[in-house]
Formats: sequence, structure tokens, C-alpha cells
Amino acid sequence: MSKSKVFDYVINPYIGCQHGCTYCYARFMKRFTGHKEAWGEFVDVKIIAAALLQREVEKMPPGRVWVSGVCDPYQPLEKTYELTKKCLEILVRHDWPITIQTKSPLVLRDVNLLRETDKVEVGLSVTTGDEGVRQLFEPSAPSIKERIKALEGLRLAGIRCLGLFPNGIMFATCLFGGRLYLIVIED
Repeated sequence: MSKSKVFDYVINPYIGCQHGCTYCYARFMKRFTGHKEAWGEFVDVKIIAAALLQREVEKMPPGRVWVSGVCDPYQPLEKTYELTKKCLEILVRHDWPITIQTKSPLVLRDVNLLRETDKVEVGLSVTTGDEGVRQLFEPSAPSIKERIKALEGLRLAGIRCLGLFPNGIMFATCLFGGRLYLIVIED
């Protein structure tokens, strides 16, 4: 867990991301990894992330934790390693506020865990309303439909959720003649 300029802290259980989004702000991380592969073609798994987090939450003052700042915490490898889930279990047990940012419906796997706290919010990025545009910019990310269903599932489970709609890609949607969907999620 590190200090964050966005929230109090940030956790990144993975370095790199299988979604391979062409616009990703976290692409700068590649220069610190030594990887020769293109962004989206490598992921380093922080196997001991949960053990380190357990020690840190016992020493540090509580604050909002961003899960995660430079990778998608629910990218496909999370199905195998469950690092995000293990970190969330620790944060929930210690009653820390949590903000999750993802593009993946895999977040629904952890709904029961997330329902154990009222200090969690989940944001799903929906960068365009046009699946063709999504495939150009987010070639390996889940579909728009899957993300919208995940937002609905979170809302129905009583979890505070946010649809994140970055303006730059919305502009690209207009350029490609796609449709923009307005999603309103009420608490």
C-alpha cells in the first residue's frame, strides 16, 4: 500500500494489465518493469500483496484505499490469484474505506464481501457507447454490455457504484458516429 495523490492510499496487486487499453495512463509503469513486451502483453503478479497489506493496515492510520491506481484489480489473472479479493478481505475486516476502479464484471464475484461494509464504492469505466470503438481502444477489456450489467448487479446488491465516463473517449465515440448511453445509478 502506498500513499496516493488521488485518495489516501493505493493498492496495485498487479503491475501491467491484460486489457491492453491504448489510452491507458498507467502505460508509464512499463519503464520501471524492464519488460520488452508491449503494454497489455505482460503482468507482474505481486504474490505477497495481501501479507504486506496486513502488516501495513496494523501500522498506518486508516484512510480511503484506491484499488487500484495503475492496473485493473479484476483483470483476468485475478480469477487465478485472487489477490484483489484477499486485499479486500483485509480492508473490510479492518473497516477501512475502499474505492475500487475496474472495467471488469469479475467484481461481482466479491459482492458478498463488499456487502459486509458500508464504506465501499465501485467505479466501472464505460468509455464509449459503441462496441466497435471499444474494440479499437480497449481490445481485451470486457464489453460495454458486460460492464453495464455489472453496474446493475452492484446496484441491486446495494453497493454504491459509479459509472466512469471519460470525456476523451466519448469524443471519439462521436467521431465514429456511435451512440452515447446515459446511465443513471441512484443509491
